[in-house]
Amino acid sequence: MSDPQTRKLSHYFTHSKRKGRPGLPLASVTMNDGLVLREDMDRKMDTSLSAEDHSLVEPGDIAYNMMRMWQGAFGLASAPVNVSPAYVVMRAKPTLDPRFAAHWLKSDRALYLLWAFSYGLTDDRLRLYPKEFLQIPVQWPDLAEQRRIAAVLDEWDEAIAASEKLARSKKKLLSSAADKQMELWSDGVELGTLVRVNAASLPNATAPDFRFEYFPIGDDDEAGGWMTYAESPSRARRLARPGDVAYSTVRPLLRRLFVVTEHPSAVFSTGYAILSPKERGDSAFIFHLMTSATIERQVHARVTGSGYPAISASDLKAIKIPKIPKDQRMRIGQTLTSASDEVCQLEALTTLLRNQKRGLMQRLLTGRLPVPKSIDTLLPGASEVAA
Repeated sequence: MSDPQTRKLSHYFTHSKRKGRPGLPLASVTMNDGLVLREDMDRKMDTSLSAEDHSLVEPGDIAYNMMRMWQGAFGLASAPVNVSPAYVVMRAKPTLDPRFAAHWLKSDRALYLLWAFSYGLTDDRLRLYPKEFLQIPVQWPDLAEQRRIAAVLDEWDEAIAASEKLARSKKKLLSSAADKQMELWSDGVELGTLVRVNAASLPNATAPDFRFEYFPIGDDDEAGGWMTYAESPSRARRLARPGDVAYSTVRPLLRRLFVVTEHPSAVFSTGYAILSPKERGDSAFIFHLMTSATIERQVHARVTGSGYPAISASDLKAIKIPKIPKDQRMRIGQTLTSASDEVCQLEALTTLLRNQKRGLMQRLLTGRLPVPKSIDTLLPGASEVAA
């Protein structure tokens, strides 16, 4: 591919100001899912505007949120819809394959340019006006090359979507299987009959050079790793050993569960209780038991506190669980772990596909990589996932 010349986006787009059309559904631009019909959104969004007061978006048009375009808030239309007049609608010229543009607008280079051409004193006030959008300089290939690149990246998106869908389906089946196993046994006992619930803090006398593996409690915390007790004595307080299950007692909806198997000791923050099985071989069963909706409902019923909801160790021990013979517990744990491993493999594949696509985009969109005939040229077997 010869080096394309630098052009402005006005060579490829025109700002559309067409009025909405009566009878068309209303759509909104979302950050992650592009154009979404309002009737399909969780939150109710009423409008007093007539259809003609809205903006028309037709297949191939790109609608974007002026205040969030620098973060990638746009959608490529596949069907005619009306959108809020607050959105900007760009119509592709004959020089552009809109699918190519949609992929490019998600690239790191595009996000930087979209930010650079936005106006505002702070990031939360940035706006990308139509005039500035059309002034953004790009080096795009000719239409035929755009189509080839878009086709490859579309294949990648299909593989990612298929992998995600399969992972969600298997995760749903896993959760359902865990609940069904619990329902098969009617007699109930307290969780405390199978595990010791340890929510006590480590003693202050712990040696400062003793190294622990640390796991955060929330998504906003640092990513974890190795640390000494002296480096964070207020947080590194829950000691776990191989086979223990760490259960978040704070905000259980955001909990993370770990079966500690790799290291002789690990430490968790104070928002966890450590569940230590009283009998060997129960770790996997306990782990999957705590993820079931049956247990989840009981936990939520015992959570106290509005701003910082939590469940106490004593209430956790009192949770009712099914009375299942040991050999059956081990069999259930092994079966559910096997299914869980499949989900993890699919999630890992999805992550791989996303990372591969990101690197591929950077090279394809800058002409540093010849356009392959299909996704299998670069990642053998990926098209089987999409199928």
